[in-house]
Amino acid sequence: MSTEPTVSVVIPTYNRAGLITQAVQSVLDQTGAHFEVIVVDDGSTDNTRQVLEPFNDKIRYLATENRGVAHARNIGMKASFGRYIAFLDSDDLYLPGKLALQVAFMEAHPEVGVVSTEMSAMIGNTLVRDYNLKIFHGIYNRKGWSYEDVYPVSGRFHCKILDVTVPFYIGSIFQKMLQGPVLITNTVLFRRFIPSIVGYQNEAYQTGEEYEFLVRICKQYKAAFLDVPTYIYRYHDHQITMLASKDSREKTLTEIKTEKVLLQTVLNWGVGDKKYYDENKDWINRRVAELYCCIGKKWLETGEVGKARESFSLGRDFDPSYTNNLRGFKFSYLPKIIRKGVDGVSRRLQTLK
Repeated sequence: MSTEPTVSVVIPTYNRAGLITQAVQSVLDQTGAHFEVIVVDDGSTDNTRQVLEPFNDKIRYLATENRGVAHARNIGMKASFGRYIAFLDSDDLYLPGKLALQVAFMEAHPEVGVVSTEMSAMIGNTLVRDYNLKIFHGIYNRKGWSYEDVYPVSGRFHCKILDVTVPFYIGSIFQKMLQGPVLITNTVLFRRFIPSIVGYQNEAYQTGEEYEFLVRICKQYKAAFLDVPTYIYRYHDHQITMLASKDSREKTLTEIKTEKVLLQTVLNWGVGDKKYYDENKDWINRRVAELYCCIGKKWLETGEVGKARESFSLGRDFDPSYTNNLRGFKFSYLPKIIRKGVDGVSRRLQTLK
């Protein structure tokens, strides 16, 4: 009888000594699934290693130099032994039954490569929202999408081991993923062999690496979604995103990096696939134009007018009918003080809608 785990849970961490033990415990509290916990310490300089010592007989602790979260996840995936892999950030939590539910679903649906779920949100240690996915990923509201719009097949799944029945959705969602993130990385569970087929996470990306990785998975495999929260996203003062927000320019530069990853993902896996591009040219060109426009606007916010004009021009080349790039290009020639005044009025009008 095999002693290999069913699931390998990979937890990358960097200087989260105050929160990592809660994340680890939320996995150890899982029942109904045979799992291993792999904590990959991405060069922490705090006492992360020390606070994890009480868990030494329950987890695998791997230390590496500080090379980013993609590198840490890749280390964990390559060291895994489970039939399935799941991720968890070191400041977040699993809800009870996550692994048992997803494993049961995947065992019942061999045609599916990856399954994700709903998510909850907490501030500090206080739960503030049970269902947070459509708020976290605004594409659902911007596009007016329901889960039926993203996944063509729906039904209800009964998990015998937990004695619960949950709504599920299945389909090829690559096209929707190219239009923006529609699922949450820390809710996913996927078959361990998949990275050997589609490749591991791109370590050159400092942000957005998990999105690009999931796009590659969804290009080749069907995805499923269980409409029940299995994971809690924690908003707190020490998040990288919140630290960046204290400096508006730094925050904008981080957002530009993310948008560039989204753009490069569409160029690589949409435009770069000639057959797929020829069959979907109109909406792909529109998506590329939108992303160039978004990047151009953010370059203007930082005062990098030349880079903004370059982005607007590239966007116009892909889709001249998307006139926002032409408007942005013309807008960039206005004096800086007028641009700021117009932006301020636009933001105030948005808050009144």
